[in-house]
Amino acid sequence: MAALVGGALCWTAQPPLAAQHAAHGVARAAALALRVSVNPSMVMTAAPITRDGVAPAGPDPYKLVRDDLDYIKASIKQMLSANKGEGASIAKNEVLTMAAREFSQRKGKSFRPMLVLLIGRATSPDFMTDVRHFKLGVISEMIHTASLIHADVLEENADMTDSSQGTLVHQEVALDVGNKVCILAGDFLLSKAAVELSLLDNSDVTELVARGLEAICEGGMMVSDNSRDAADAGVSLEKYMGASVSNTAQLIGNSCHSSSILSGHKVDSTVAQACLMFGEELALAQQLVTEAEEMTDLLKACRRNPRKKWPQGFTPTAPLLIASDTYPLELRPIIARSYSEPADAAQTIELIDRSRAIFKTLQMAGEHAQAAAEALEVLPSSSARDALYVLCYKVLSGSPIK
Repeated sequence: MAALVGGALCWTAQPPLAAQHAAHGVARAAALALRVSVNPSMVMTAAPITRDGVAPAGPDPYKLVRDDLDYIKASIKQMLSANKGEGASIAKNEVLTMAAREFSQRKGKSFRPMLVLLIGRATSPDFMTDVRHFKLGVISEMIHTASLIHADVLEENADMTDSSQGTLVHQEVALDVGNKVCILAGDFLLSKAAVELSLLDNSDVTELVARGLEAICEGGMMVSDNSRDAADAGVSLEKYMGASVSNTAQLIGNSCHSSSILSGHKVDSTVAQACLMFGEELALAQQLVTEAEEMTDLLKACRRNPRKKWPQGFTPTAPLLIASDTYPLELRPIIARSYSEPADAAQTIELIDRSRAIFKTLQMAGEHAQAAAEALEVLPSSSARDALYVLCYKVLSGSPIK
């Protein structure tokens, strides 16, 4: 993946990722400042979006673009079912067949294409999308899926009886074969995404998508660093959220940004920057809600027998890091020794409860969802914009999107 990024970005010198994040912040601030000068009444008028509140009025986001999403899914299936070059049919190639399976059987395959289509409609002068938006939806989802497949490469000592680890293929073949499939299948999806990206013939969009891919790579390395820091009791919530922007939010933000460009907006326009902000904020809200819900389920499962149920290699997420930042002297040594002492799991649960970490995680998610909703206010009124407001609520409330 890193090699592809390097090739995609070779024509221009790239600033460090931290500088890119700073530039994004400046750009978003400039966009919001311009929003104030153009129409002060548009600022901070979005109705508060709360997890337990009433959903905003508007169409269901998935249903509004369902027909287009069906077309995109059919296009992806066709793309993964046969090679367009001189090679043999994918059905005759075991690795590529497995790649198609990994893609088609993963959950959540509609989220990124749905965002691309809704943003494309909401920012288009005639509120319509074209084939380029469809291609962008395909590209964003294939890159995301490739990153997930690459992330499923397992360590040599992995427990192969744990179905939560690895890919579908890992449950059927030896570990080394499964890992090889992960690498090759992910690379295959990236190569297909690169071909489709070139066909868009838009240098701004190409650079934005390539930067999103670069961010995933660097974010993955930051996550790895965070895991090592956790072992040394040194990771903080702030550092973790910085990695989340790279690993998760930036590709979604850049995809929304790119969709507005394909609708006719300049890369640094107020509308385009608002779409970037919307995508990043919504992605962070979605991640935080997921982590809060997962922690809720874990605590429920562990309360009766925490020592036996709590996972020793538990990767730090926002709720745990909120508790760790609140009670550093008590919790960070526990994390550093991987919950190895008899009372560690029970004490961790008690500190998470005492710090109200799950509530605070959802509170952070609400702030990001609200920021996403407010970013939409620069867009003209339309059913697509209303659907994006509804999507902010669905993400925050944990409601099914499809």
